[in-house]
Amino acid sequence: MAGGVVNIIGMGISAYSAVQQGRSAAAQAKQQAAWDDYNAKVAKREADAERKASDFEATQQSRAAKQLLARQRALIGASGVTPEGSPLLLAEDTAEQLAIEGANIRTTGERRVGAWTSRSILDTAKARAARASAPGYQKAGYLRAGSSILQGASRYNYMRSQ
Repeated sequence: MAGGVVNIIGMGISAYSAVQQGRSAAAQAKQQAAWDDYNAKVAKREADAERKASDFEATQQSRAAKQLLARQRALIGASGVTPEGSPLLLAEDTAEQLAIEGANIRTTGERRVGAWTSRSILDTAKARAARASAPGYQKAGYLRAGSSILQGASRYNYMRSQ
């Protein structure tokens, strides 16, 4: 008889433990979802900040390029040299290099924005997955508890029949 009582107590403890593990895992999944949501918001803010910084840098570079080209034209004009031949080639090359620099600034900014945006999307997906898994963890805990109860009852009945 004492063995049967111990078996029932063990079965109860095992079932309770399984339920608590399921609840704990569900709570952890919900907490992870909250962190992933937070990280997604931070990444989105970083993408927005990067976009603004990149736009500002591109605007500054464009402004500086226009000033440089104007200064170059003024110096060529002040020197009395006609803006053809070598001076024209120099002006064209300078304009081309400045355009490449501007394109590089914009491309680099777009890549950074894309990286932060991708991170935000990934974190949002991770949060959704964690939230979706939480009920499953809790159900699994209940199923393990039910399994423990059935195993304990089976053992108890076996012991009684002996």
